[in-house]
Amino acid sequence: MAFQLLGACLAGVFIGHWLDARMQLERPFWAVFLTVLFMIASLYSLYRQLLKE
Repeated sequence: MAFQLLGACLAGVFIGHWLDARMQLERPFWAVFLTVLFMIASLYSLYRQLLKE
């Protein structure tokens, strides 16, 4: 479960960083937004998994 959360956060950071570089943004808008979004989605998925057990 911990690796799922870590993987989601890292995916958000790397994809967001790539988008920021691709769009030549000065501030890391996409990196922050996608990291938070992926973290919330991962926490929700974790919550649903824990309810099933």
